[in-house]
Amino acid sequence: MIKVSNAEKLAEQAVAALKWEANFSPKPGLVTKSSNGSHKDMNIDLFIKSADSLYDTFLRIANVSKSIPISVVLREKVGAIGRDGEKAMLTATHGVNTHKGAIWALGIIVAVISNQSTTDMSIIFQKCGELASIADRYVQLHSKTTYGIQVKKVYKINGAREEAANGFPHVKTSLRLINGQMVTDQLAWLRVLCLLYATVDDTNVIHRSSLSVLRVFQNEAKQAFEAPVIQESLAFKQVTKMAEDYQISPGGCADLFAATYFLNNLVIEED
Repeated sequence: MIKVSNAEKLAEQAVAALKWEANFSPKPGLVTKSSNGSHKDMNIDLFIKSADSLYDTFLRIANVSKSIPISVVLREKVGAIGRDGEKAMLTATHGVNTHKGAIWALGIIVAVISNQSTTDMSIIFQKCGELASIADRYVQLHSKTTYGIQVKKVYKINGAREEAANGFPHVKTSLRLINGQMVTDQLAWLRVLCLLYATVDDTNVIHRSSLSVLRVFQNEAKQAFEAPVIQESLAFKQVTKMAEDYQISPGGCADLFAATYFLNNLVIEED
């Protein structure tokens, strides 16, 4: 019997988390197995193809992180692999950005778990913050001014990089809501999704609408989160309607949703 390495396990679990997130439904504004959400250029098949294209990226990140301490050296190696992963993703999707944010979030998390060889969430979040806070001198050479960067500058809000540098606070809260349930029903995960919709300042939503629309959207999501039966609540119907009316796509929430699932179901051999 061939022993599967932790690096391989981490890559497999990261890809599985992305596929699970893509298939999860209902997910207002986002691609699911039954809807393209607010997207004309994306569908479930494209997301599955994109997720599969990232296996080698996560495997390379896990392997390189095993022997290098958390440092600028590791940060820059992870960054370079992540940029290669973006190219592989865009090749697989014919130029459609399906998982750029997920490469960043899961890439940092995979790197830290491989580096620390632990499932201790307090250590993982602390070290994620340390690694994500290190500047990558090559980013400016490769980066374009994304919509997220533009929105952060205008509205002075945190984005994906700050979420990671702060130790993924929204993922922490989401995990506490799931409370370690390895077999969790769809309704419990829908409550997690609504919590993310209600609390994350998603730059994708602001870009497609405005900050004021985001605040109304978050308020409706908060009420849906608090409802006894989410899908039957007027608030959830309003969340769905707002996503349709404004063509809102909470992609940042989707990345954190996948990260929550990944960490909740994490299985490795610890040192």
